[in-house]
Order: sequence, then C-alpha cells, then structure tokens
Amino acid sequence: METQIFGRAVRIRQFGCDQLGMPGDRISPSVSIFVKVTRNCNINCPFCSNRYTSSTNGRFNLPKLFEIIRECLNNGIVVNRVCVTGGEPSLVPHLVKSILDECSGNVYEDIHLHLNTNGLLPQSQGLMRNPRWNSISVSLHHYDLAKLSKLYGASIPETFLYFEGIDVNKINLSCNLIRGYIDCARETHNLLDFTLELGIPRLGLVSLMKVNEFCRSRCVDFEDVHLESIPHAYFIRSMTKETNCKCCNFLYNNGLKILEIYCRNQMNTDYCESVLVYDGEFLRQGFHERSIIY
Repeated sequence: METQIFGRAVRIRQFGCDQLGMPGDRISPSVSIFVKVTRNCNINCPFCSNRYTSSTNGRFNLPKLFEIIRECLNNGIVVNRVCVTGGEPSLVPHLVKSILDECSGNVYEDIHLHLNTNGLLPQSQGLMRNPRWNSISVSLHHYDLAKLSKLYGASIPETFLYFEGIDVNKINLSCNLIRGYIDCARETHNLLDFTLELGIPRLGLVSLMKVNEFCRSRCVDFEDVHLESIPHAYFIRSMTKETNCKCCNFLYNNGLKILEIYCRNQMNTDYCESVLVYDGEFLRQGFHERSIIY
C-alpha cells in the first residue's frame, strides 16, 4: 500500500512474510530506517554495495533524522527499528554517540536501535559497549582471519572478536557466502563451531546481491552450502515475500550450546517496501540513489 510522509508517497507493507506456504498476517504500517552515518570505511570489500554510490554534500544533518522519525510516528507509521550503518559507523563515533544519546530519552526509548559494524577499530568496540543498542551485527565472512584480511584488503587486529565488556547476547555475526570462502557444507560447519566458541548466539548467512562483477562471479547459491546436511543443524522455518525475498531459519546444537542461524537465500535489490534510507542529507525509499522523498 502507499501512504505519505512529507507530502510524498511511500510504499508500506500490509502483510508479513509468507511462512511454510501460508500467507502472512496483516501487520500495522511500519518502516525500518537505515541511517548511513558515513560512506567512508576502513576496509575495501570488493562486494560492498557502497562502492559505486555518490557521497553526500556537507555535514550530516542530525536534527533532520529525528524530524523524519517524528514524521513517521505522527502519520501512524511504526518505526520498527533504526539501523545505524555506513560505510563504517565507528569512523564517526561522536555522531553515532549523539544518535544514541537522543534515542535514550523517553520519546524514542521504544525504538529498536541496531548497529552494523565490521568491528575492527578500537572505537567500534567502544561503540558496541553502549547499553542503548538493542542489537549489533558484526561482519565476519570467514573464520580464518588471514583469509579475511586478504578479502578486506587490510590486516585484522589481534583484538578483533574479543568483545571485552560487550554484551554478546546482543551480537549476531553476519557472513556473506563467497566462493573461495564460505561456500560449502564443510566451510559452513567450521564457521558454526567458530561462532559458538566465541560465545555468539546468532549467525546470519547471506547470499551476495549481484551488484557488481565480483558478486556475480563469486556468488554462492544458498543450496550449495547444504546446511541441512550438517550434523545437529535443524531446519525451523522458511519465509518468502512474493518473489522479492526468501529466507529461512535453522538451529545448530553442539556441546549443549545453541546457535540461531538466519539465512537469506535471495533478495530483489529493487524491493523497498517499508525501507527508508537516510544519508544525512536525503531521505529515500530503498537503497537507490533515486526515489528521494525529503
């Protein structure tokens, strides 16, 4: 369905995902707001969707972010979550801290606040310690840190994945399935055990979106990792949104430790219902340079 904010039409989901072939339930009008606090990054991943997008002009307009949130709320649109992302957010820690401080007040305390980070910088570890986060995603595309360094084009510090003073129950690791890295059942099994050893309770396995030649040539079909063949990995449910998105959930049990696994099998990069993106200058529907709302 369509509704309006700032006098412009936005597309909002009316129904949740279909599950196990059953239609999704009707849901309240809601959005997730992705806040790109910077386009800069301390690493150079060849699959990054930011590599070919333009930078904003001038400073990040922080008051406008909360104007956007209020506009949604005043129009009866639930803000499901605010996802702080980039680039790498820890490159602008003072800006992220300002967002955290504002969201700690009574007005925004019910909004789910999420951080996306590669976790490599000391200041990223500092940001993760802030108790206001409801959830944190840390990128980890291979358990062998030497291979990961090669993929990132940067050396991995020894303190990576220590998580000292950080509530690991809020963390999930996010892994892109990349040929030559995590691309088969054996490699996936190793990653599951590595995640459990870290004490992290959740892991996301994501098929690459084919945004450039690297992604097209290195994309791994989710079926190729044969998650169901891994001992003690149990299928829980599958979800679809028409032909735009397909995902599923598994549980993995090893030594009485439980790992929740989220798998995104496919995603239409043009699908943008209930997704708003704010880059400090413009608010858009979806992750494209077009579709400016405000």
